[in-house]
Amino acid sequence: MIRVLVAGSSAVVRSVLKEIILKTAKLEWVGEAASYGALKDGLSQQNPDIVISDKNLFDSERPSTLSDYSHTTQVPAIIYYTPDAKPYFTPQNIKFVEMPEFINFSTSKISEYAEYLEQLIMDVKCSVVFGNHPSALNSSLNEDGSISQALQVVSKNYKGRKFKAVLVGVSTGGPGALLEFLKGIGKNFPLPIIITQHIDSFFDKNLITWLGSESTIPVHLAENNVRPLPGHVYFAPSDVHITFVAYPENTFNIILNHDAPVNFLRPSVDKMFESAARVLGADCIAVVLTGMGADGAKECLHLKQIGAYTITQDKASSVIYGMPKAAYEMGGSCEVLPLNQIPQRLWSLV
Repeated sequence: MIRVLVAGSSAVVRSVLKEIILKTAKLEWVGEAASYGALKDGLSQQNPDIVISDKNLFDSERPSTLSDYSHTTQVPAIIYYTPDAKPYFTPQNIKFVEMPEFINFSTSKISEYAEYLEQLIMDVKCSVVFGNHPSALNSSLNEDGSISQALQVVSKNYKGRKFKAVLVGVSTGGPGALLEFLKGIGKNFPLPIIITQHIDSFFDKNLITWLGSESTIPVHLAENNVRPLPGHVYFAPSDVHITFVAYPENTFNIILNHDAPVNFLRPSVDKMFESAARVLGADCIAVVLTGMGADGAKECLHLKQIGAYTITQDKASSVIYGMPKAAYEMGGSCEVLPLNQIPQRLWSLV
């Protein structure tokens, strides 16, 4: 549940918002505040995930109060404004929304607005917290919409980074997870996606044929010295590592590698991530999905340490919580997400 603190200068608006929030499935009303002082007390006592207020509450204190809030408080806020109180600045942790005529809301309108408000808050948590507020990048949304603390504090803002590729490591439970993942990505993704899946020999072609027919993305078995295309997916062939080589004009090619297995595995996720660290550096996104063992954990940490963005699948959505758990426990995860939220997160990053 997302914990919501309602503040506002109007008792009517606070009452209607409370009724609206109580009708939602993913929001929890934790209290209200009628003044800025009470709001500050509520932030420390109620520990909300988000604040809903009106601009007049801040303006009535002093002109700089809203600016002070945005620069001193990490809790994001939805701030309603009226035409005569239109905002003059757009802080990163505040979403401004024009005030509806709450006083005229009927029972049906309250139910309708409850759905809108729930979605609005979910969008704010994704776009404001994940996208713009560096100090809050260590939060993630659970499948039920609740906020869980991520495992490592992300120290820099990744917004605007010119990533070159998404690298995915996966093992047991992979085919089903990859189908959901690729369907979530959809068409026209702006980066190539390169996947190392632990798979039995000769099954690789059947897997990519199936994934290609069930999803809307072109899926290929990787070939040597091929430059990967945006919006295309490339799989490591059975018993072959995927590595990379840099080319002029800031591009790179896939190189198929027949070196010895790494920890008895070929293809190896660690081998792919290690090569990506040398060739792509910080300009890649690494994803560790369901799988047995710890392949990818060591080099996932390395990628994170040099500035790449790393995502690990959460326990609840993993068939086998081995590989993502190992990467997380080693400290290599910037963010832990359910499988169904990873595609949306990738789109927001790129």
